[in-house]
Amino acid sequence: MTPQEAIEIIESNFRNCSIAEDQEATSMAINSLEKQIPKKPDYEGDGYDDNGNLLYDTWICPCCETQYELYYDEYKFCPKCGQAIDWSDFKRCLSIT
Repeated sequence: MTPQEAIEIIESNFRNCSIAEDQEATSMAINSLEKQIPKKPDYEGDGYDDNGNLLYDTWICPCCETQYELYYDEYKFCPKCGQAIDWSDFKRCLSIT
């Protein structure tokens, strides 16, 4: 079962919960599972090369918006919030620079 499938099952059961503690626990479980689904970071540049291409040096967590150095802080999960990071665009980002 994938995290997304688990989320769908939990959400369908969540609608039927009436006890506040069960709803809170279910909400926490969904949030934790959602962080296991990799999301692409945003990239930020601070200058241009000789050809006018933007030089990216920062990536930003898509969940908590914490900023990290692109070439030094390549984590599978955000150290602050635990969000899984999808690096599939990283090579595309490098080819832009």
